[in-house]
Amino acid sequence: MFKALGDPTRLGIVLELMETEKCVSEISSSLSISDSSTSHHLRSLRQLKLVKRRREGQKLFYSLDDHHVYLILTIGLEHQEHRGREEER
Repeated sequence: MFKALGDPTRLGIVLELMETEKCVSEISSSLSISDSSTSHHLRSLRQLKLVKRRREGQKLFYSLDDHHVYLILTIGLEHQEHRGREEER
């Protein structure tokens, strides 16, 4: 899981999904990457059970798999902010 989130694109996708569920084109547009690349990364994240998808007609909507993923990311981001403040001292 942490290796997957070490990839900047995958981390960006997961951070986007912390806000709300989104379709591939919304994620692609937000991160300025192709739909194909986005789908490839989402497939990997789904296999790791970090994200899940929901079909609505022709579109697939992605969201974080569960609240634990959100908590892990939130704690990681808080840790980075804390470390940054310590290094400024």
